[in-house]
Amino acid sequence: MGMNVTDVGFNKKTEERELKKHAATIHCSNTLSLLQRKVSNALLYHAYQELMLKEEHEITIKQLCKLISYQGHNHTAIRDALKGLLSTVIEWNVVSDSTGVEDWTASSMIASVSLKGPVCFYAYSPRMKQLLHSPSMFGKINLVIQSRFKSNYGLALYENCIRYRGLPYTKWFDLETFRKLMGVPDDKYLIFRDFKKRVLDKSVEEVNMYSDLTVEPELFREGRQVTRIRFSLLEREKKVRLGGGALAKSDDESIKMKLLNDYGLTMDQIQTIFTEHAQDYIFEKITLIESSSNFQQGKVQNLAAYLLSALKNDYQMPKRVVTIAKKQREREVMMKSRLEEELREDYARYRENAIDHAILNLPKIAQENLINHFKTFAKNPITTILRLQNTKYTRDTILNSPQVKALLRQFALDNIPELKASLLSLEKFSESRSREKTTDDNKVFTNE
Repeated sequence: MGMNVTDVGFNKKTEERELKKHAATIHCSNTLSLLQRKVSNALLYHAYQELMLKEEHEITIKQLCKLISYQGHNHTAIRDALKGLLSTVIEWNVVSDSTGVEDWTASSMIASVSLKGPVCFYAYSPRMKQLLHSPSMFGKINLVIQSRFKSNYGLALYENCIRYRGLPYTKWFDLETFRKLMGVPDDKYLIFRDFKKRVLDKSVEEVNMYSDLTVEPELFREGRQVTRIRFSLLEREKKVRLGGGALAKSDDESIKMKLLNDYGLTMDQIQTIFTEHAQDYIFEKITLIESSSNFQQGKVQNLAAYLLSALKNDYQMPKRVVTIAKKQREREVMMKSRLEEELREDYARYRENAIDHAILNLPKIAQENLINHFKTFAKNPITTILRLQNTKYTRDTILNSPQVKALLRQFALDNIPELKASLLSLEKFSESRSREKTTDDNKVFTNE
């Protein structure tokens, strides 16, 4: 089994293959294919301990295929992926979350590669080695989890979310930057609904289906246009019910005992399974079998043969189950979008009412000064409509006309510093509204 990469070496207490990958190589603009992305992570995992000690690293093709759970025998595809890494220029334009300082770097993913029989020799550029070996920020990439992904976009989203593991949300990404992080070509999916259907929805579905995270996108709109995106993050439970009891994913012996007692496999067969497959992959197939209707109705005659076939042929959940889950997620996303739209509308009304109230409650002299300054502002060529109609507006119509209220509110915000400071942010307003709803619900419950 694999081991866990840490800053100082490998942790032998864990059985999961994990790679601490520099945030710059995760948050980068690139067009790596799914296989190239998996291979690049596996090569770095394999070389990490000696990254700064050796000029060139070596790995057998068999080892590489095992690290990425590649079941086929088409080694030409692996060679092409390696060749692609050699010719792929990675460009980073990383802005520090804490300092705001921009750091631009460009390099090929690997500096050289050579296949000599069953052995692959590869090397990194000095700059790449520096970045990869001493990460100031990192995300843990589980190589077993990455092997499950079926699309480049799904794995790219996973890499861009795990940096924020432990936090409730990722940072907000502007849409153009997010497209680059996902590796979307500049000339594809330019209309947001196409991008959402072909990239966003599918990548979210894969992360939620295959990874140890559950993510949901949150969209920020300016007018009708989506301009920014972030993701809510939730850790999956570490224990999943299998058959009669809860079984931890990391419990090798429990899985082996289940295979021995419940599935009727021999110890030799079990040892072979654990040699050929990652623990998470075995666990996934057991879960698939025991959640099936045939298993639950006692219709599976030969559990051992069923499991061996599921492992060999990589059985997947039935499409109807995936479809139901997808439709449920779509309904949840639609409901969330609707609630967000209602929140934005309520927040706009709150701001308008708060600003109107503040203007009307100014001391008389201060209010007169504000109105006079606004009328002067109305003569500015920038506000052409007001300038042309300025003579039509008295003090009262300026305060009450819907045609000029929006400009008056903005003018008041720009000229009354304490007014802007007194307004709640959207986030604080949402929290306040949630508390009010909870209080109201409690009152209803108490009255009942």
